[in-house]
Amino acid sequence: MTPIQRTLFAIAAFVTLAVGSFIYFIANWDSSKAEPIGALKAQGTLYASLLSDSKKSRGLGQRLSPAFSSSGTSL
Repeated sequence: MTPIQRTLFAIAAFVTLAVGSFIYFIANWDSSKAEPIGALKAQGTLYASLLSDSKKSRGLGQRLSPAFSSSGTSL
């Protein structure tokens, strides 16, 4: 068996295993054990900006990391 044939055989084996495991997963799916996706509650999203000009307190004595110093240079 040439190296090219071994490579193609390995690729075919991987694809067969991946497709086979997917088919096995779908065939054994029990919808009564899983909640519908629509039943999930949306979580609020928090937004933060690294480029904010706000002078607000960062809380509990936290400072900017040295990589984001106000001098505009990074380490």
